[in-house]
Amino acid sequence: MNVDPRNRKPSFDKVALAELPVLYRVARRMTKNDSDAEDLVSQTLLSAARAWDGFDGQYPRSWLIRILKNAHLAVIRSRASMPERAAFEETEFVDDGSWEEVNWRMIGGEILRVLDTLPTEYRLAVALCDVEEMSYQEAADIMEVPVGTVRSRLFRGRRMIRLKLPAFAAEFGSAA
Repeated sequence: MNVDPRNRKPSFDKVALAELPVLYRVARRMTKNDSDAEDLVSQTLLSAARAWDGFDGQYPRSWLIRILKNAHLAVIRSRASMPERAAFEETEFVDDGSWEEVNWRMIGGEILRVLDTLPTEYRLAVALCDVEEMSYQEAADIMEVPVGTVRSRLFRGRRMIRLKLPAFAAEFGSAA
């Protein structure tokens, strides 16, 4: 059987190296700790390397982040501290547009620090869609939830950030 060179899957090393910065940023948002993020990325890469032959090569970033998320959930479960799921998270909300008013350059660092205080499911949704600029569908695939759940988590996560930001800024001496 001849393989068309244009359809060949890239090497695992090439894909892993290209996606390493994104994996680390997402892991850092999930764990809120540099050391734990490094461990999580290492575990992800090990699992991905083992499963590489069975991977079809389509959307490697989403595939790797899904492995990362599952590894993180396994760690949480092993610590017996799985957070409760939010009630009514399947409800879809309409964004009121105020999120676009946030000046990312002015308070980007503060937003990321507040982002780290959110519960995992909201932190991951905001990190994937707003920080990593993934589509709702990509985030839904990674989080293994419906697109409506991603939208709901984004709405709630963004709202939590908006509510926490003035208090956070006041605490650290910034005018909000």
